[in-house]
Amino acid sequence: MRLQGLSAIVLGAALSLPALAVASSSGTYPDRAITMIVPYPAGGPNDTIARTVAPEMAQALGVSVVIDNRPGAAGNIGTSAAARAAPDGYTIALPGAALSINTVIFDNTPYQLSDFRPVGMVAQGPIVAVAHPSLGVKNLEELLELARQRPGEIAFPSGGRGTSPHLAGELLKIRADVDLLHVPYKGTGEFIPDLLSGRVPFAFVSPLIVRQHVDAGSLVPLATTGKARLRGWTDIPTVSEAGVKDYEVAPWYAVVAPAATPDAVVEKLHAALQQALGSSSVQAKLVSLGMDALPGSTEEAQAILDRETATWAGVPLED
Repeated sequence: MRLQGLSAIVLGAALSLPALAVASSSGTYPDRAITMIVPYPAGGPNDTIARTVAPEMAQALGVSVVIDNRPGAAGNIGTSAAARAAPDGYTIALPGAALSINTVIFDNTPYQLSDFRPVGMVAQGPIVAVAHPSLGVKNLEELLELARQRPGEIAFPSGGRGTSPHLAGELLKIRADVDLLHVPYKGTGEFIPDLLSGRVPFAFVSPLIVRQHVDAGSLVPLATTGKARLRGWTDIPTVSEAGVKDYEVAPWYAVVAPAATPDAVVEKLHAALQQALGSSSVQAKLVSLGMDALPGSTEEAQAILDRETATWAGVPLED
């Protein structure tokens, strides 16, 4: 059964792995539950990935890891709450690429990238362009031709400005020179009912969200957004293969902590995340979602965050 809102992934009293001690002013870290803020609604990609890695992190840390969904404002509400949290290691967050991108596409973002330090990257993978059957298109080429015939009329939704579905649509507009209408929602899970009804006829969506609907024939797959074809979707071309040059969108997800979190605490969290990403069950789950685990150092994670900011700083995005 899908969990909603604030929920906990709790270990039993007996743990196979003891917590490693980290000295702090309040004693051994961690000695109580850790909150992982997900700045999007339950059921979306961030939420699903958080609920995949949290149990393994909890096992490594020896305490509960609680998922706290705080959606709204294109992820800015939950992300800014994480930035303002006490830097003690008991509040972390699992945002996506919008963490970096929002700081360059919003005039007054309530946080800066410098308000955080990365615990580590989690996963990365392309998304899928799909259409409602009522739109009458069977591939991306037909969609683009229809968009040229009906400029500004074909709507695509997103989980908010700066989210991966928004960026994928805006980059398509630029690279293919078409006019599409962006319709922002509070999160991916919020727009799926309208996509399935045809109210918004076309979208870029995480494969983990639309697989069942594509298999059921409720949505038509048009293209994937990576450099290469997506595992499990190899009969679907990439956007570049469909004729749109220099196109790639590969959303990523990371765990971050407030910038002033002590090194020893971040190291403990990083070790727990690496253990989670090394789990065969986590890796299998990520593969089933069309993603690859991204283990690595905190320095490598910071480089990805910085690079993403630089990449999108010069891309004009409409509201």
